[in-house]
Amino acid sequence: MMYELIEKIVPLDGVSVLIGVSEWLAPENWSCPADSYVVCQRLSEGHSPLRLTTDDAGTLEVYPQVRSLGFMPSTRGIVMYPLERQLRTLNCFFDKAFFEETTGIDADGWYDRSGSFMMLSNRTIENLMRTIHSELLQPGFGSEQMIEAASTMIAVEMARLGRQANRSAASTLSAGNQGLAPWQMRRIRERLDSAGETGYPGIQELAQLCGISRSHLMRMFKASTGQPLQRFVMVERLNAARRMLADDKLSIKEIGAVLGFCNTAHFSNAFRRAEGMAPSEFRNRSRVVPASASGNGSSHIH
Repeated sequence: MMYELIEKIVPLDGVSVLIGVSEWLAPENWSCPADSYVVCQRLSEGHSPLRLTTDDAGTLEVYPQVRSLGFMPSTRGIVMYPLERQLRTLNCFFDKAFFEETTGIDADGWYDRSGSFMMLSNRTIENLMRTIHSELLQPGFGSEQMIEAASTMIAVEMARLGRQANRSAASTLSAGNQGLAPWQMRRIRERLDSAGETGYPGIQELAQLCGISRSHLMRMFKASTGQPLQRFVMVERLNAARRMLADDKLSIKEIGAVLGFCNTAHFSNAFRRAEGMAPSEFRNRSRVVPASASGNGSSHIH
């Protein structure tokens, strides 16, 4: 059984926004209400990503950090697995008719684009959700108008994302191109660029951002770039390791943790295979030789 508490709620025409707290001790089925679409943002700290399963995408890990976003279309269901602590989220429950009229995309169209659950990586929506959160916590003059305006802009931004995904998929299919669409490559690049603050993503998270399966992503990425995605992500992590070792601000253990290696030995072994020397030796040499003189081994997505 799921325990749910609504901390704050503001019902408006076309949307209800609320801060909710949930806790469950066993796998729990949850469905978006039949008359709604929901955009969610993780608020809680100190727990792992949420693991869930869907009929269309299998097992996923979502909400990897605070402020992560998710979207569920009307009537679609998921199974959520327990977390170490309560999950606290900000939710915009859009009225089905309002959301479909605003976005110009019906229920089948949204399911085609998002499946049962879609992770969102969108600064505009993230900032609009921050605005709503602030107004809920500290309401002032015109708070309801601010929340209504921000939620309407979220629906508009979702419409843009939906159209972008549809156009990119159509152009990819019509061209007979088996590689990733430009918007998918951009999402991968943006997520990796933010990894220093949010942690390095797994393949499953990148697949969710691109709206395709893990195996499809790996195949299409190689078709687009000529290299495996796992190798590309590893190169990105090692490039960051070189920069951080040269900066000499973090310990080797801290660098390994920031880059998502399970322990210092794993980080050191991966670095040694790539550089032919241990991280400590690279750092010592960097103190004598400017960091720009060492090979950068950079990889690029355009």
